[in-house]
Amino acid sequence: MQSKIKYIAIALFVIDAILIVVNTKYRDPVASAIPDLSNAKIFYFLAILGLMMYGGLWLIVCFKKINLKEVLKLIHLGIITALTISVFFNLRLAKTNYDRITCNNGIAAYYEYFERDCGSKIEKRFEADVKNKEIKYFQDEYNPNWEFEKRLRDQHGIELISSSCTMFTSMHCYNDLVIEYIKKKDSLR
Repeated sequence: MQSKIKYIAIALFVIDAILIVVNTKYRDPVASAIPDLSNAKIFYFLAILGLMMYGGLWLIVCFKKINLKEVLKLIHLGIITALTISVFFNLRLAKTNYDRITCNNGIAAYYEYFERDCGSKIEKRFEADVKNKEIKYFQDEYNPNWEFEKRLRDQHGIELISSSCTMFTSMHCYNDLVIEYIKKKDSLR
């Protein structure tokens, strides 16, 4: 391989291997099939086959003095293409995993407060969050209010929990408490 192409292939190969290991470790334990991970592994395997073909043809070229440069260039292109596609699927999956993990970490401390209706548990949690200055706002993917959420984050320092998280009734109750708190805080100014 030409040196630039060789270094690109090696970098893609290593990055892809790392992403496959990380994405396999942090994959969604509930999902039975993860198409992006399967696709990434398939293209990674195809790249490995291409590397093996390249190695075999390179040996033939060296010992037999046969000019197979065009075939080797096609194999280079196939290896780079397979690794690039595999990295693409891995990056998509990494983003999905990151969103899921962030979501779970954001609401994990609140699971014990989630009830079927708004109760005193969620109000006590909200009071504790106000005292500790750890107020959160659970974004609603169906009724987003981008300006209000931006103001919560920027002006009031309230952490926004992703709209991709599951919405429990108590989350809406907690959000109502946040809205009341902000209204009171803004009226005192």
